Amino acid sequence: MTVTEPAPSASKRSYGIADSDQHIYESAQTLIDYMDPQYRNNFMLIEVKGRQTLMINDRLYRLIPNPTYEPVGSPGTMVEYFRGHNPEGKSLKELAGPPQHFDDAFRFKEPRMKVLDEQGIDFVWMLPTLALGLEEMMWETPLALASCARALNKWMHEEWTWNVDDRVHTAGVISFIDPGAAEAELKILLDQGCRLIGARPAPVKLPGIQRSIADPMYDRVYAMIAEAGAILGFHAADTGYGVQTERWGEGGRMESWKSSPLGEIIGVHTDRPVYDTSAALISHGVFERHPTLKVAMLELGAGWVPELFRKMRSAYGKMPQAFNFKDPVETFRNNVWVMPFYEDHLEPVADELGVDHLIYGSDWPHPEGFADPKEYFGDLAGFSDEDTKKIMRDNLLKLALGK
Repeated sequence: MTVTEPAPSASKRSYGIADSDQHIYESAQTLIDYMDPQYRNNFMLIEVKGRQTLMINDRLYRLIPNPTYEPVGSPGTMVEYFRGHNPEGKSLKELAGPPQHFDDAFRFKEPRMKVLDEQGIDFVWMLPTLALGLEEMMWETPLALASCARALNKWMHEEWTWNVDDRVHTAGVISFIDPGAAEAELKILLDQGCRLIGARPAPVKLPGIQRSIADPMYDRVYAMIAEAGAILGFHAADTGYGVQTERWGEGGRMESWKSSPLGEIIGVHTDRPVYDTSAALISHGVFERHPTLKVAMLELGAGWVPELFRKMRSAYGKMPQAFNFKDPVETFRNNVWVMPFYEDHLEPVADELGVDHLIYGSDWPHPEGFADPKEYFGDLAGFSDEDTKKIMRDNLLKLALGK
């Protein structure tokens, strides 16, 4: 990391932003309409106390409290909470304030492109929202989950395409639960030109067994992504890690409007899943078997990186043969890109990982993201203008477009 005088203010910059994490609020009803009819009873909109909510496998979908998104939390309203600025101890709902009416730019391509112009976004990865909680609720019915992923991907492709003028790459979603279904879905996505493949950072849970996501039985999935030159993006999701707080006497469900001191301290929905997923990818040899595979860790922060590197160095010193005598830290630096949170202390991460593998993401239009993606320039005041430009633009363009 090169630290010099603070970089010029955003208003003086001559370049646009490359944003690795913006979202679409996809319609639950549309997914139902696109699903194979034999699985529609696994995924239903119902009315409870006069409001529509989503029932998945006979359980309420709690990650997104209002799956119609009418109304919806305004972009950026939770920033102060996630920065740790809540001296009055307000709840997330209190901090977020009144929700707003649904904006077509939250879902549809044409109005969103106008917003990207206003935001100064030159390139963006666009990901779904509702999908972030599906696998944890549907792992017991792998074929229904595969049908749901197919419906979502079909809608995404029809509404957005996978590549809008090399300016927007939308994410196709897969689950590793059923390797055959994952490979079939992945083939469709790659044949259509999808360049970003989304998955959740978690062990693979299926009836009667759990597996590492780095198990060789999923090698064909990794090989297909690597051979196509696509990117595998692990994004924050309901990973099932809520069981960790449940073991300590707290509720285990992931809900967007709830948190707890224990959950925050142990990073049960962000740091812990991505730390473990990264450790498994390295320890179980995914990058050794697929050295050209590129992985991006999205909306999972970066504060966990120095501790992961410390533990990997220790493990390598004790048993280098287990890593085929290849430094796991260098393997990570070669194959993985990381999107920090705005609340992260970034300098120690940059010193360990290197600036070239840090990518920016605004999380727009989610309430916990920025209302204006340019706000993050203020968090990079300690970085040189050259390194700021890498984080805010160049690194993602090189990763996604080879530029």
